[in-house]
Amino acid sequence: MQSVNSAGFLTEAQRVLIHGRWPVQSYVVLGFLFGAVVTRHPLNFEYVVAFFAWLLIVVGLTVLNSYYDKDEAPVGGMQNPPKVNESLLYGSLIMIVAGLALCFPFGWTFWLLAVAVVIVYFFYSYDGTRWKSNGYAAVGINALVGALTVMGAASLMGSLTSPEVIAAALCAAFFKASVYSMMQVHQIEEDTARGDISFAVMHGRANTLRFSQITMLLSGVCATVATYLVGIHPILPILTGAYFGLSVVFFEVWIRKTGDVHLDSLRMQRMIYYTGYMGSISFFVMYVFMAVTGVFS
Repeated sequence: MQSVNSAGFLTEAQRVLIHGRWPVQSYVVLGFLFGAVVTRHPLNFEYVVAFFAWLLIVVGLTVLNSYYDKDEAPVGGMQNPPKVNESLLYGSLIMIVAGLALCFPFGWTFWLLAVAVVIVYFFYSYDGTRWKSNGYAAVGINALVGALTVMGAASLMGSLTSPEVIAAALCAAFFKASVYSMMQVHQIEEDTARGDISFAVMHGRANTLRFSQITMLLSGVCATVATYLVGIHPILPILTGAYFGLSVVFFEVWIRKTGDVHLDSLRMQRMIYYTGYMGSISFFVMYVFMAVTGVFS
């Protein structure tokens, strides 16, 4: 009996973890690395724990969103969703509460920013409010969460009103608006059936992808300004511009492809890998450069 219960627990834990959509969580890594660069914060134990706490919250909110969405078709960061059940609700709440508890020792600013993310994203997903059913609100909320993530990372060391942090927060807002919008392109029919009038439902595939491209370009401009204002070395804004420039080019290639639900889903997953993983690697390289040149000593 105990082995059966253990097997059941592991099955449900796996279900919850898969719905965490881990490729998408690379954006949290990217946000905290960007925050470390613009505030010159060393990647010490304290910073890693703060990142882990924030990640727990975001993964919990992602799982909560899956619980209310009842996702069965491929979505961003999850190609084959397991069947949704109440394990997702309980697992998400455990992660959110644990994350908030871990955030508390890092000061009121960090904790309140995390609470703001929880409140906004709860109403975004919850059936009784479901702010995400309005396409403009959904894009705006995701942009806000992106900005709050960078602000949370920056609050650990540095002023939230410094020009480089403001530019970085704007970068994160445009970035999240871009990647969120592109994730809607392949599921226009599914969102319509569910009653969610997403940005893609309202404006169609081509216009949504163009919007994603333009907001990614604006994100790149803000990121380049932020890394320039850090004032360490010209290589930082050059690397930043190169990463975002390639993202804009990839969007242009996608826009010129013929629309197809299955192929757009695959293209969307590849864009998540590039924007999340390559972005994180790019900013980690910048961090290593800063460490080697003695910025943190």
